[in-house]
Amino acid sequence: MPFDLARYHALRRSSTLGAEVAYLEATGSTMDDARAGAAQGRPCGTAYVAGEQSAGRGRQGRTWVSAAAAGLYVTYHLCPARTEGAPLLGLAAAVAAAEAVDEACGLRVDLKWPNDLQVAGRKLAGILAEAHTRASGGLDVFVGIGINLRTAAELPPEVAAIATSIEGAGYPAPPREVLLAALSTAFERRVTQVAAEPSALLAAWRARLVTLGQRVRLATPSGEVEGEAVDVTAAGELVLALADGARRAFAAGDVTTVRR
Repeated sequence: MPFDLARYHALRRSSTLGAEVAYLEATGSTMDDARAGAAQGRPCGTAYVAGEQSAGRGRQGRTWVSAAAAGLYVTYHLCPARTEGAPLLGLAAAVAAAEAVDEACGLRVDLKWPNDLQVAGRKLAGILAEAHTRASGGLDVFVGIGINLRTAAELPPEVAAIATSIEGAGYPAPPREVLLAALSTAFERRVTQVAAEPSALLAAWRARLVTLGQRVRLATPSGEVEGEAVDVTAAGELVLALADGARRAFAAGDVTTVRR
């Protein structure tokens, strides 16, 4: 079904984020589209949306399955005035996506550190944030969000084992326009908090974070680390209590829960 831009704008309550939408029925990657759009001078806040992606990607180079009509695939182009808050933008997107799903269809969503959306331990949505420093100064941040509306007909076995969708969780999949409008509205509100009230953003993120209190194995670029997930820092790092009694904060990694 074609994307109804007029319906989206009638529902959207954001002022700048998502005020312009660049929609393609099919594309390689909305992240690549956003980078190209920024290079061509399209305004900050533009949302690049696709009906399907042939080369969608997630964190750590993984492929994001992006079948037609199965999900909402969008990348927002952000231009933060202050670069120090940029690491929190991915967390802001996670909170906003969870709020948007709740508003659009009533499904309550948990977060797995740092920014995966989960329902009953299965992945509903993923977020990828990439930053680029302009030669003229300033920062471009591209935040890609993929939310599974329906389960794709053909999923690789390793994806099918861990993924879910709004319909798969027993809720009606909202129209993409409705979900995108809720997402643009919620994301703008949370992006504003990154600069003005980061503690409120972190509190909202932490309230949904199911990783805390679990024994986890964290795959980092320098190897695997196992420990108790006991806290998160003001920068969004995960704090692990290790077997030797030490506590270490990690800015990136892949979390797996370890059965006790």
